Amino acid sequence: MKSLSLLGAASAALLLAGCSTLQGRAPEGSGDEGAWAAHLAQLTTLQGWELSGRAGFMDGKDSGSGSLDWKQQGDASSLDFRGPLGAGAMHIEGDMRALHVRTSRGDDFVTTDPEDDLGERLHQPLPVFSLRYWVLGRPDPTDDFTKTTDARGELVSLDQGGWHVEYQEYAEVEGYSLPTRLTLERDQIRIKLAVSDWTLPAKAP
Repeated sequence: MKSLSLLGAASAALLLAGCSTLQGRAPEGSGDEGAWAAHLAQLTTLQGWELSGRAGFMDGKDSGSGSLDWKQQGDASSLDFRGPLGAGAMHIEGDMRALHVRTSRGDDFVTTDPEDDLGERLHQPLPVFSLRYWVLGRPDPTDDFTKTTDARGELVSLDQGGWHVEYQEYAEVEGYSLPTRLTLERDQIRIKLAVSDWTLPAKAP
């Protein structure tokens, strides 16, 4: 059983490798609070975006990976996963008050606590409410956090809501510096995200 788990983890890592079409670069240099303040201020102006990529899930016993498409407009979220672990295809949509979850296995429910409910029902705890901020490289503004940053003001690591987030790569997208590779960890759970494409709204002339 252990060898199968290791094989699954290796397969998930391979599926996540090399999928990005963006030119990523690693964070570098020591933290600069002025650069961080400027970087965060810029990110807070970004209210609408889309990303596509892959997500890998590992919980110490099982692992798997699948594609991810996420559209965010203000507080409205729409996520599509295809193939992560045992849930098959999964669609999540809603806002910061509640999310509607449907899967190809027939699961259909509304949650106001997606992290706990997805963990209990689908064995995939996913902190969707906070993740909408973390994927941009910024903390969730509703909770306390600790962080480390690089010389550009980008997050290198973030601890918030019981999760530890590591940022491996960023890319320049329409004048914004956005993550292309990040890892979330909590206890035995590890979630790896690799963004292959960011789509941002057109800037006003």
